[in-house]
Amino acid sequence: MPSPQELMLVPSVAFRYHSPTLASTVPAQPSDDWILYAQGWLFSENRFRAALAEAALLTAVDDIDEQRVASFTASGRRYIPLCIRGLKHEMCAKTDKQGLIGKQFQVSNDDIEQFRISGGSGGRVEYSVSTYDNKTHAKGEVFLCDDNGISVISDIDDTIKITGVSKISTVLRNTFSGEFKAVPGMSERYRHYELIYNATFHYLTASPDQFYPFLREFFERDRFPLGSYHMRHFTWFDSNFFQFFASKSFIRQKTKILNMFFQQTRKRNFILIGDAFQKDPEIYANIYQNYPERILKVFIRTPEKSIGNRLEQVFEHIPKHKWATFVDGYDLPETIF
Repeated sequence: MPSPQELMLVPSVAFRYHSPTLASTVPAQPSDDWILYAQGWLFSENRFRAALAEAALLTAVDDIDEQRVASFTASGRRYIPLCIRGLKHEMCAKTDKQGLIGKQFQVSNDDIEQFRISGGSGGRVEYSVSTYDNKTHAKGEVFLCDDNGISVISDIDDTIKITGVSKISTVLRNTFSGEFKAVPGMSERYRHYELIYNATFHYLTASPDQFYPFLREFFERDRFPLGSYHMRHFTWFDSNFFQFFASKSFIRQKTKILNMFFQQTRKRNFILIGDAFQKDPEIYANIYQNYPERILKVFIRTPEKSIGNRLEQVFEHIPKHKWATFVDGYDLPETIF
């Protein structure tokens, strides 16, 4: 008997619509429309693939979480038509060849104000997606990111969640078994920044979107601020799970998402937080060259407080007061400016 299909929607972001006739530095008016992004995945469990994955994981992982394996090994439902509801006008979409949903749509500011609810500093709107027969459905959320204000863009793995990306056996254990563990002090400091700066949060990570439901449980348990998630999708054409975290495609995607935030918000300022275990320093340094006035601070988590030559070299063109390192959340300053 085939497995039932499931629908997962990942929290996304909305930006103001900018007329092509406006200069790139001119912000939108408070009455202007919004561009909303919907993202998600329609899938079914693949029991055969899950059994193979569990057998392979047994060599490195004790107490395997079968739900995580099932999500990770599921098969996308390709080219399935869907209905998007909840924002006054119903829209249609279709999954792509991997079962992914990626829909962009324009909504009036009046409609946004009608449906805006609390969550994140700028508020959010909820919507629903279902198959045509309404047998499979899910609720999604979009966080509003206006032209002005402050955003924290944060990595997840080894920045706020202990993953151990530098060693494959540690990655597998921390991903497929046990409770996800937070870097001490990070949720407290993030909630503090949300409060004092009215900051919105956006989580940009190499983690596959198949793990979003489990990351959401971790975020809620440890009380991290609500926000949008920007993840990649693991496919079985990727070489292996460990290389997925370190691949050049991740660097390209992370850079693309960062550029999107800067290009779609005209006057907004950003705090970038990542770690030295992957390529966050290099990615953030490159972005800084394009938007130096709009980046308030770059924070990089390191295994110890001494920074070594790598970061000094990577950040040689960034003023020293614009970047800092930390080991845990208690090292981050209470105020940034």
